Amino acid sequence: MKFISSFGGLKNIGFIGLANVLGSAISAFFWIYLAALLGAENYGELSYYISIAGVATSISFIGGPMAITVLVAKKIRIESTIYMISISASIISSIILYFAFANIGISIYIIGAVIYNLSVSELLGRKFYKKYSIYFILQKLLFVVLALFFYYLIGSEGVLLGIGLSFLIFTKQIHRGIKDTKLDFQLLKTKWKFLTNNFLLDLSYVLDRQIDKLLIGPLFGFTILGNYYLAIQVLNMLAIVPEIITKYTLPEDSSGSNTTKIKLLTVCFSVILALMGIFIAPQILHILFPEYSESLELIPIISLSIIPTTISTLYSAQFLANEKSGIIVITSVISIIILISGILSLGTIFGVVGLAYALVISDSARALILFIFNFNERKKSF
Repeated sequence: MKFISSFGGLKNIGFIGLANVLGSAISAFFWIYLAALLGAENYGELSYYISIAGVATSISFIGGPMAITVLVAKKIRIESTIYMISISASIISSIILYFAFANIGISIYIIGAVIYNLSVSELLGRKFYKKYSIYFILQKLLFVVLALFFYYLIGSEGVLLGIGLSFLIFTKQIHRGIKDTKLDFQLLKTKWKFLTNNFLLDLSYVLDRQIDKLLIGPLFGFTILGNYYLAIQVLNMLAIVPEIITKYTLPEDSSGSNTTKIKLLTVCFSVILALMGIFIAPQILHILFPEYSESLELIPIISLSIIPTTISTLYSAQFLANEKSGIIVITSVISIIILISGILSLGTIFGVVGLAYALVISDSARALILFIFNFNERKKSF
């Protein structure tokens, strides 16, 4: 029985892994292709708008996508209630931002991203790994096709529009979730503390991932931001494997399965990924993107972040599975404060290299704090 269970786990990781490797690779290579297509300044401006849309998307969530995964894995039928509130909030956010920026791409992106994240979270919570894999790859292919089509049709604004429209293939999944589960605001009330913590967690996580772009663009210029964003795309490519494991461990941890060995192997592998980012990635990008000269200084430093990012992501999944999202909120807030301080101080003193160090320090601090929390939790259990 243990062998069958292990085989099933490997098979499920295989489904998630195949989808994430193919889908994330398509996405990452396309973003790198866009860097060459748009040039550093326009690329930086696009990343700035995506960051704004990302924050608005997070604000629109009720409980965040992780809450859906955890609660669905525990067979708590709350999907319909969260879907209705979150999608309504996303429509309001998209209207506000349209009037603020007169950019229809941002508005469609927000609504689509909410639909996408809610649907993916439900599929993972139900452990429909194969179905998730098909949808994930299909969305990435549509993303490339639609983003290119609308880019050549209306310019860089079309990239955001194309991404947003590609998310809408998940509308059917949302409709099924609303149809199969009834609205239950009383259930929402019983899980309000967990949902609130997860809302703050998701918002803090998104701010942690986006605040650097929101600051660097206005303070240092979109050309610097474009170089920084290209380095971030390299980091995102390195993070594909750790993200695969996290998508598997979160629902498994929620249902009580032991995933310790898988997590240890993932951390060890992240060291190899960091070395690839330090020594191999700059050599390739030097040939492909001579315009992005600052990125060659950033990539070896930013690649170091894959190690603490992997550690903190795995710890976060573990705390979420135990419905202790408050710990992650506290950690994320501290990480954001460190990142902002680092950008303002190290970026001013050391320039573009200082921005990279600020990110690594922030990510390392998050991993260390989560390790300390985990250590204390384990001490209490003995």
